[in-house]
Amino acid sequence: MVKKDTVKKYCRMAIRNILYEGTTDVDLFNRPFEIDMLTNDKFATEICSKVVNAIMTGKLSELKLHKLGHVLIPKKSLSDYRKCALAEIYDEIVYLTLVLLIAGHVETLRINKSVHRVFSYRFMPQESGKLFDSAYNYTAFREEVLRKSLLDKNKVMVECDFSNFYDRLNIHRVESILLSSDGIDKEIISLINQVLLFWANRDSYGLPVGSNASRILAEASLIEVDNYLISKKIDFCRFVDDYRIFAKDAYTAHSHLAILVHCLSREGICLNTQKTRIKDIADKHKNKITEKNIDENSTHINKDLTSINKKSENFEKEAGKIIRGYSGLIPTKFRELSEKQKEKLCVNDANILMTKAKNSLLIEPEEITELVKTLVAQEKYEKLAELPIVLKKFPQFIPYYVDVMIKTGENIVKRDRECIQKEFKKWFNDDTPEYIQVYLVRLFASKAFDNKEILFNLFRGLKRNSGDYIGRALLEALSGKLSRGELLEIREYFYRADNWERRQIVKLIDEGFSEGEKRPFYKDIAIYTDDLWLKYMFKK
Repeated sequence: MVKKDTVKKYCRMAIRNILYEGTTDVDLFNRPFEIDMLTNDKFATEICSKVVNAIMTGKLSELKLHKLGHVLIPKKSLSDYRKCALAEIYDEIVYLTLVLLIAGHVETLRINKSVHRVFSYRFMPQESGKLFDSAYNYTAFREEVLRKSLLDKNKVMVECDFSNFYDRLNIHRVESILLSSDGIDKEIISLINQVLLFWANRDSYGLPVGSNASRILAEASLIEVDNYLISKKIDFCRFVDDYRIFAKDAYTAHSHLAILVHCLSREGICLNTQKTRIKDIADKHKNKITEKNIDENSTHINKDLTSINKKSENFEKEAGKIIRGYSGLIPTKFRELSEKQKEKLCVNDANILMTKAKNSLLIEPEEITELVKTLVAQEKYEKLAELPIVLKKFPQFIPYYVDVMIKTGENIVKRDRECIQKEFKKWFNDDTPEYIQVYLVRLFASKAFDNKEILFNLFRGLKRNSGDYIGRALLEALSGKLSRGELLEIREYFYRADNWERRQIVKLIDEGFSEGEKRPFYKDIAIYTDDLWLKYMFKK
C-alpha cells in the first residue's frame, strides 16, 4: 500500500483541482457553493484527513461514498445523449485522489506527447490546481488534423468516434490494463475498481461522465489501442474517442479502419457507425504548403486556425468538409454575432424562415440556428417570442434558446416575455427531460424573466422522482427572492430532501432568518447529520 504522506499529497492536489475547476465540466450543473468552503484551510485539512484515513484502510466500506445522481444531456444529434454524473464533492475528492495516485504512471505508459498523436488530457499537474497540459487540447488536435490533411502523401482520411465511450467502458478491462503495469500499486487499483463497480451498481460498465478522474482512466483504457496502431505503422491522431486516420489511398484507409475496429472490439468498445466516414482529401489546394516546409516550420504554425485557412482562399470551404465542429449540431450557448455575420444574416427573409419553421413537420438543427441568429441580427425580438411553439419539434434546442433569452431578453417587451413564460410553464411535467426543466428554471430566474411565483410553485409541485438535480436547481434559483413565510415552508421540506437540497436550504435559511430563529433549527439537525459540509455550515 502507498504511504500515508503520499496519499495526503494527492488528496491536497485533488482539492486544489476541484477548487480550480469544480467537480464536473457539465454546463448543466452550476458550480456548487460548497466547493468554496474548501478555501478554508482548517476545513480542507479536516476533509483531507478523513479521505486519507479512509483510503489507507483499503476498504470500500470505509470510504463512505454516496450513490451517484445522473442527468441525461444531449450530445451531438437528435437521439444522442450523455449520462452525466452528479457526484457529491466528498466523493469526487476520494475518487480523484485515488486516480491521481496512479495518474503519473499512466502518463508514462501513454504515447509520448512529442510524436503528436494523442492530444487529450496529458497529465501535468500544477500548483494552480490544473491537472493537464494546456498545450494539448481539442484545438491542438484540430490543428494537427489540418496539418496532416495538407500533406501530399495523405489522400484519404478516416474520421470516427465511439458509441457512448464513457458509459460503455468495461470497468474490469480498465482494471486489467492498470494491473498489467508493474509500477502501479495493486491495492489502489483494486479500490478504484470497487468504487466504479459501486457507482455502476455492479453492472461492470461505465465511468462517471464529467470527472477529471474519469478522463485519466478513459485515457488509460486506450493505451493498448494506441500502441497497437503505432506498431502497425498507422498514421493517426486522437482526442479522447475522436480518431483521425490518414492514408495514401482508399484501400489502405479501409484496411486501417478494419484494424482499429478489431483492436477496439478486443476492449469491448464499438465505433459509432453513423459518425464513421472515409473522406477524399486529395484536392486540398496545397499550393504553397508542402510536407517539407510544414515539418520545418511546424513549431511556428499559428494556433489560430484562420492563419492556416488563409493559405488558400478556398481552403475554408474544404476545411468544412474535412473537419466537423466538436460541439456538434446542437449548441447550448449563443455566441455574440460579429458585424460580418450580422451583415450576412440581414439579407435573410425572417418571415419566410419563421413560416417554414412553423409549417414544417420536422425541422433541421441548422434551420433553427439560422432562424434565431437572423432574428437577433435583424433585432426582430418580438418574433423570438413565437419560437417556444416551434421548439416542440426539436426540444433539444431549448438550452440554446434559453441562452439567447438570457442574453437578449431585455429587448423583448413585457407582454412577449409573459407569453414565453406561459408557454414554457407547460413543459414542467413527467414527460419533459430533467435537463430541459433545469434550463427553464434558469430562464425564470434570469434578470429579464425573473418570476419567483413560477419558481416557487414549481418547487411546491416537485415530486421525489422528478430527478437528481432539479430540486437543487430550483432552490438555487430562489436564492434572495423568498419571504420569511416562504422560507418556513421550504424549511419543512428539509427532512425529505437529498444532501444537495439540504445544504441549499440551509444556505437560504442562513441568508433569510435571524440568529435566534436559525439556532434551534441548526441544533436539531446537527444531532443526526453526518454531512461534513452541513456540519461546517453550522459551525460557521
